[in-house]
Amino acid sequence: MRVLILTHPRSGGMSLLQYIKYELGYEEYHEPFFGNDNGLTEEQINRELFLKDNIIVKDFPFRIVERGYNVGDVISKFDKVIIHNRGSHRDVAISLTYGELNERANEMHLPYKLDDEWIKDNEHIIEKRIIETKEMYNSLEVIKNDKCLITTYDGIYNDKSVIPRLLKYLNIYNPRYLDILDKRHKLQNGDIGMDNVKVKPKLI
Repeated sequence: MRVLILTHPRSGGMSLLQYIKYELGYEEYHEPFFGNDNGLTEEQINRELFLKDNIIVKDFPFRIVERGYNVGDVISKFDKVIIHNRGSHRDVAISLTYGELNERANEMHLPYKLDDEWIKDNEHIIEKRIIETKEMYNSLEVIKNDKCLITTYDGIYNDKSVIPRLLKYLNIYNPRYLDILDKRHKLQNGDIGMDNVKVKPKLI
């Protein structure tokens, strides 16, 4: 099976990618359409992403378009497609602002602390990011495909309402890695991060 996650930055998409990778034992591709040395070449995209089995890919629709691919065509090459978004545009914008101001980019997937004063001091940047976030959300909302599963940040990490549908969609009948999706691993104002994820047999 080939699985694709289409999302936007700061949505919890990386944790979702990690969860599916471990649960299914698949090879992961994290943002392979990125247009620099971190991404794949066109040859690798055509040879690996579009042909290999047992893979899980996470990327952003706008980045796929930037690389010259049609999002609908890319979706058609996967067996399962998850459209994932974070309901709060403002939370995404705050997280993006933190990333922009944080010089240690390699720490963007580690816990970090923000308070009301920091948010107030950077409100002008946050407002600009909100506009950009809406454009990113629109790139997801225009995707119309019956085979896609729609998931949300709140439904995965907070109230857990989406998880049963996610498991059924991916044919996961005995989940073992649900701790990856626990909100105690959140990054913004979190303490644990992803370093102490526990593998616990747990059924919903």
